[in-house]
Amino acid sequence: MILKKIILKNFRSYEKEEIYFQKGIHFISGRNGQGKTNLLESMYYLSCTKSHRTNNTIDLINKDNNLFVLEGTLEKKDKDISMKCIANKNGKNLFLYNQPVKKVSEFIGVLNAVMFCPDDLNLFNHTPKERRKFVDLELSKLSKSYTHALNTFYKLLKERNGYLKNANVDKEFIKVIDEQMIDFQVKIIYQRKQFLDKIINNSHYFYQELSNDETVITYDYKSFIEYDSNEVMKDKMRIKYNQSLERDILYKQTTYGIHKDDFIFKINGYDVVSYASQGQKRSIILSLKLGIVESIYQLIGSFPILLLDDVFSELDVFRRNKLLELLNEDIQIFISSTEKIKIENKKIYYYEIKKFKINICKED
Repeated sequence: MILKKIILKNFRSYEKEEIYFQKGIHFISGRNGQGKTNLLESMYYLSCTKSHRTNNTIDLINKDNNLFVLEGTLEKKDKDISMKCIANKNGKNLFLYNQPVKKVSEFIGVLNAVMFCPDDLNLFNHTPKERRKFVDLELSKLSKSYTHALNTFYKLLKERNGYLKNANVDKEFIKVIDEQMIDFQVKIIYQRKQFLDKIINNSHYFYQELSNDETVITYDYKSFIEYDSNEVMKDKMRIKYNQSLERDILYKQTTYGIHKDDFIFKINGYDVVSYASQGQKRSIILSLKLGIVESIYQLIGSFPILLLDDVFSELDVFRRNKLLELLNEDIQIFISSTEKIKIENKKIYYYEIKKFKINICKED
């Protein structure tokens, strides 16, 4: 997968920019506040129709304008795919091959981008909701069945919670909703666990290579039932919902479900939050992102693009070189930094951003 071109119109600090890219490593340098992160953010937005920095579309629109446009040309399996997003405060319109896309799920993941940014270090300290988003977003870009199961579950959960607020609750009707929720939750738990197992297995290798030690990365999946065969999990869920029904009616909300799952990351058997140093946390997050990249390749046979925002700021020369050495040459990589960093034995395309204008630099 190669992003060949991107066009930004009124996106963040950019009025209009059109940039062409090659296969390989792209190094984007410039002083703070010039638009480096904004460029990577535009690629990420085309991947999942969301920003990694804000939930407010207005924040993404250049001043004195009421909408932004992002266009991309993607090479995927020897075929060019054109993408387009037009967004304003009221919503967004998505296009593939210049044809409107009816469902957002059809657009998400066509351009598969994995991003590392400094704020990712908060993953371990954030709420369980943020860790679920971390897993759900990556899985949604890969699996239409997962997206469908997740969306349907949350619709059923909303319906159940709404019905629990009624003065008189028909328990038999609640049980009908429960059965539907149970079916989708088993699918969600299974895919989450399989995906996380794969990520952790790959991340373990990357972390040891980057840190040059034997540290072991693991995780605990915290759910309302233990992982087991489908039928066993379904039986356990029915018991949980039957036991909690009176309490759910009393408090008018659903006590149990995958909407409260959590993933606890560990280093040498200890919770990362309390045991790992800041440097270790940074290496773990970076290793998790590289693990996701490798896992995507193992699952679909092609690499996503990799966006590394300010990744080198706290890495020494050994780790900078080790990071790029570990990455497969077939991965298209975009790296932002305040300084132009030379990497030996790697072909790199250099870009410099000044006053929100992107300039191609001569190769060193």
